[in-house]
Amino acid sequence: MARRLRNNRPAFRLAAGALALVFGGLLVGCSGVGKPDQIITPAGNVAQPALPGKSPPQRVSQFVFYSDTPLKENTPLFQELSTLRDQMYRELQLPPSNSVVQVYLFDNQDRYEKYMQFRYPELPRRRAFFIAQPRTVGGPEDLTVYTFWGDHIRQDLRHELTHALLHSVLKEVPLWLDEGLAEFYESPPEKSGYNAAHAESLRQNGFAPDLVRLEKLDQVQQMGRPQYQESWAWVHLMLRGTPEARVVLLEYLQQLRGPAKAGLLAPKLRKVFPNPGDALSQHLAKLDPPSATLRPVVELTPGR
Repeated sequence: MARRLRNNRPAFRLAAGALALVFGGLLVGCSGVGKPDQIITPAGNVAQPALPGKSPPQRVSQFVFYSDTPLKENTPLFQELSTLRDQMYRELQLPPSNSVVQVYLFDNQDRYEKYMQFRYPELPRRRAFFIAQPRTVGGPEDLTVYTFWGDHIRQDLRHELTHALLHSVLKEVPLWLDEGLAEFYESPPEKSGYNAAHAESLRQNGFAPDLVRLEKLDQVQQMGRPQYQESWAWVHLMLRGTPEARVVLLEYLQQLRGPAKAGLLAPKLRKVFPNPGDALSQHLAKLDPPSATLRPVVELTPGR
C-alpha cells in the first residue's frame, strides 16, 4: 500500500500468547545453537536474515541505534531526534522515561523487508514499524523500531519514535490518539505540527469530523488515510487551538498514565466546544502554515 495512505505505521503490540508463538524458534537460536541473529527452525534450518549491528551501537538520549554503516553521534538527524524527545515530554507535560528504545536501521529497503517478512509475517508491508513486545504478562515492554535508510527516514523515525515515547510513559494509548500525535510530531520542528497535505485534503474533501466515530476504532486495519488525517486534525486543534482545549488533552494524557480506564475524550472536549466538529472545521478553515523560516533539511546520510 502506498505510503500516503497513512495506515502503514501502526504502533503494533503483540499479545503475550502470540509472542510465545512468534519467539518459539528464537529461544532455540539463543541457547547456543547458531548465531544470535538467526532463528533455528524446528527442521534445524537457519533461516532468519540478520539484524543490522555490525557497527558499534549509538546511544542518543533513550534511543539506541543499530546499523551496519558506522554512525556518528553528532549526525544532525540524531541531534534532532534527541530534541524531539525533550519537546514531546515538555509540551505534553509527561514525565521523562528511561525506557530504552532500540532502533534498527537497515542499509536498504530490500534487507529491511526480508527481515520483517520473516520475523513478523503477520504484519503488512510497511516502510517503518514501532513494535511494543511484552516481556511477561502485565510486565514491562520491549520498545523497538525497524526502518531503513531512505528518502523518508527523517519523517519515519520521528513518527515511530513518537509512538515509542508515548508507550514508554502511558499505560494505554487509544489508537486514534497514538496515530494523531505521531502524525503531529513527524513534521519537522519548524512546522510546529502543521501538515499542509493533511490540512488541504481535509478542507477539499467535504470533511465531516466525528471524534465519537474515531474513538470507536481499535484496529489498525480500520485506519485509512482519512482517519489518519482526522486524528492529526484533532490533535492540532487541541495543541494549537485554544488554551482550554489544550488543557483537555493534557489532563487526558495524565489519566492515560494511571491504572484506571481513562474513558473517551469526546465528552471532555464538549465541555470546551459544545459542538467539537464545528470547532475543528473552523480551526482548519483558518489554519495557515507556520510563518517561521524553514531550516535546511538535515543531513540524513549515516556516519556523516
